[in-house]
Amino acid sequence: MDVGVDETGTLTERAARCWVSVRYDDLPRDAVRLAKRFLIDTLAAGIAGARTDVVESTIRAAQTGFEGSSGGAVVWGRDLRLPIPQAALVNGTAAHALELDDFGGCGHSGAVVVPVVCALAARGGVSGREALVAILAGYDLAARVLEGAGGYRPHNALGWHSTGTCGSFGAAAAAARMLGLDAERTADALGIAGTFTGGVWAFLADGADTKRFHPGKAAENGLAAALLAQAGMSGPRQILEAEWGGFFGTYSHGIATPELTLEGLGTAFRIDRSGMKPYACCRGLHYTIDALLELIAETGCKAGDIDAMIVHGNAQTVRQFDRQQIATLLDAQFSMPYALAVVADSGRATIDQFSPSRADEPEIRRLMRATRVVADRTLAVGDYPPLELRLKDGRRFERAIAFAKGAPENPLSDGELARKVESLITPVLGTQRHREIVAAVERLDEAADVAALANLLADSDARRRAA
Repeated sequence: MDVGVDETGTLTERAARCWVSVRYDDLPRDAVRLAKRFLIDTLAAGIAGARTDVVESTIRAAQTGFEGSSGGAVVWGRDLRLPIPQAALVNGTAAHALELDDFGGCGHSGAVVVPVVCALAARGGVSGREALVAILAGYDLAARVLEGAGGYRPHNALGWHSTGTCGSFGAAAAAARMLGLDAERTADALGIAGTFTGGVWAFLADGADTKRFHPGKAAENGLAAALLAQAGMSGPRQILEAEWGGFFGTYSHGIATPELTLEGLGTAFRIDRSGMKPYACCRGLHYTIDALLELIAETGCKAGDIDAMIVHGNAQTVRQFDRQQIATLLDAQFSMPYALAVVADSGRATIDQFSPSRADEPEIRRLMRATRVVADRTLAVGDYPPLELRLKDGRRFERAIAFAKGAPENPLSDGELARKVESLITPVLGTQRHREIVAAVERLDEAADVAALANLLADSDARRRAA
C-alpha cells in the first residue's frame, strides 16, 4: 500500500498525515492477519495476568475515587470497569505481568497499544476494521520512534526502558485513530505524549514491580494525550527532532538515527517486526533456551548429565541476566542460570516453571551454580549469545541460535499460537468464553462495533461463582 506520504513538515506531522489517510481497504492482507494475531496474543497474556499481585496493586490505586462505578471500560479477566484511561493502565500492566506478551516494536508494543484500543472501544461506535487500523498505527509508530532513537540496544543501554519511553507514541497513535482525530489533532496527540513519557531499568536491581507497570503507564499516557488533543490542547510538533528538549536529543543523545523514523512510512508496517513469546521470561533468554532444548534433543542428555552451561555474551548480557539470587518472579524471569536450570530439568519454560519459584530445589540450585554468564564475545546488533554445554562424560557442544522461536523470521504457527491462547484464557474465563473471544477476533473485520469484543473480556461469571 502506498498512501503518498507528504514529505513536508516535521517528523510528527508527516507520520500523523500518513496514518490519518490510511483506509482499511488499502491494507495488505498480511498486515491485517498480523494485527489479529497480535491482538489475540495480547488479550490472552492480559487475561492470564489479570489476578497477579502487581495488577491488584494497580487496580487499588486506579479505583481511588471511583469505587462502585459501573461505567467505563472493562478490566480484562475481572468483574470490574474503570474510567477509560485507568482501564488502559490496568490492562497494559496485566498484559506484561507474566512476561508472556509480545516483543519487538517498541519493546512490548501489544501491551501498550491493545489496551488503548479496547478501552476506547467502550465508548461504542468504532468498527472492527477501524480498530484493526488503530492497532497497526500504534505498532507502527511505537516501533518507528524506537528506530529513530537508535534502536533497542543503544536506547536501552542508556538506562531507558523503551516500552515506556517509545510506547507512549504508539498508544497516542492508536488512540487518535480510535477517536477519529484529523492530522492536526493527531500530531498534537503525539507531541503531548512525548512530553511526558519515561521508564527506566532500575527495577532490574531488586526485581521491583515497575517493569510490569511501564506498558500500562505508556498506554494511559498515550490515551490521555489523544483525549487532550481532541479537547483542544496543542502538542509540540518538533517533539522528536527539536534541538533542545526533543525526544531524540534528550532520550537518545548521540545515538539517535532520526532518518529511520519515517523510512518506508506508508508502505512498510512495523508490526511485522514484533514477535510472540513461547516462553514466560525475558526474550533475551529465549535464544539460549532454544539452544539448550536443541542440544538436549540431539544428545539425549538428562539434567543430571550436565556438568556446566556457559553463556558466551557481552557486558550487557552479564548485566541483565547473570543473577543467582532469586527473590521475586522478575528475578527468575531475568536470570539466565535459573531459566536454563528449569529448562534442563523440566524441558519447558512455561509460567509454572517460574511461579512458584523452584530456586530452592537442590537440583535447580546445582544447575544454577553450574551456569556461568561471561562477557567474552562481541555481539553485533541482532546477535545473541551462544550456549556452551559441557556434559559429565567430557563431551562439549556450542550452539548459537539466529532466530529464536517466536521471532518474525521463526514465528509461532497458528496451532502453537492457538494452544498458547487457550492455555492462558481458559483457566480464567472458561472454555466457552475462550472460544467466543477467539471467534470475535477472527471475525473482527466484520464487526460493526468493536465494543462487543471488549465486553467479552470481562469475567461476567465472577459474581455467580461468588454467590
